[in-house]
Amino acid sequence: MKTHRFLVLDGMRGVAAFAVLILHVVQQRNAEALPFAFLAVDFFYILSGFVVAFAYEQRLRSGEMSLPAFAWVRITRLYPLVLISVLAGILLAVMAAVIKGGITFGEIAVSGTLGLLLLPSYVFPLWRTAFPYNPGSWSLTFELFVNALYAVIAPFLTTPRLIMLIVASAVVLVWVAFMNQGIEVGPHQDNFHYGFGRVLFPFFAGVLLYRVRRPQRVAPKIAVGLLLALAALLFLPKGDAVLISLLYVFLFLPAIVMAGAAVDVGPRLGQACRLLGEISFPLYILQGPLLRVGDEVLKHLPSGMSVPGAVLFGCVEASIITAVAYAALRLYDIPVQRWLKQKAKRRATFARQEKPFQSQAS
Repeated sequence: MKTHRFLVLDGMRGVAAFAVLILHVVQQRNAEALPFAFLAVDFFYILSGFVVAFAYEQRLRSGEMSLPAFAWVRITRLYPLVLISVLAGILLAVMAAVIKGGITFGEIAVSGTLGLLLLPSYVFPLWRTAFPYNPGSWSLTFELFVNALYAVIAPFLTTPRLIMLIVASAVVLVWVAFMNQGIEVGPHQDNFHYGFGRVLFPFFAGVLLYRVRRPQRVAPKIAVGLLLALAALLFLPKGDAVLISLLYVFLFLPAIVMAGAAVDVGPRLGQACRLLGEISFPLYILQGPLLRVGDEVLKHLPSGMSVPGAVLFGCVEASIITAVAYAALRLYDIPVQRWLKQKAKRRATFARQEKPFQSQAS
């Protein structure tokens, strides 16, 4: 059976992943640049709500899919790449401890175990991040949290109740923005707990967008316009990062997802969108450890690097990270996902074969 794909949304996911990469590369030189690119994470949450609801809502509501089965599907889809990214970060930490000192192997063991479990670490109070080995892991912690919450309440989540939940989570998000002078919360030790309030609105807004989606129509020019509009929004160089960020999450980003879900594309653009969607997650989750290597390289370069030199370095760094992400996708993630699906299929077949014998025995 052929699985339906929202190819424009795939392309948007790739655009958002590259926005995060460019943001982090630019931040190596200018921490104040691209004030809205971090909202790519909130865009991911909206997409997640839409796609998870599209793929699993009917089965969760009917009881066809159990909570353990849903948890297994989501964890196995996300965790293989998380695993190698965190392990890479731990390896870099061990090398730093051997060469530079400053941290102990015991601290690495404790914080590394927490990182592998997608839990925040407070082992290094002098470091701001709560996920020292792969900073991108923080968003996956909240992704799995809201996925679990959704799976539990899906059988009872009528559309009126969903709207009430979205309104309540919008109030929570405004409160989070007020408490933190913005919604860029979740990655750091001092604001990790606010991430629970950040993820609720965009995810459940995505679920509502799935329920009210319109039929798709082929419109390649509109699709290209939507991809460019998303890039333009994420790459705006200036603005009020508090008020406009809330407007992004409440209005602009959901509107783009809703429009993108209603548009289909031709074969050429569809292939590009599919590739962008496939590479988006490895690009997002693997860039942290690789950027750490880039930071170390920068420390050994002349401090007065020219603007063209800095741009060239950033382009080379981004290209290497993209190449590594693509290699990880093709050589690791796709084979692992294929193996996991085959294993699940064999388990399901075995369970169906066992049922008649169990019935006869009883």
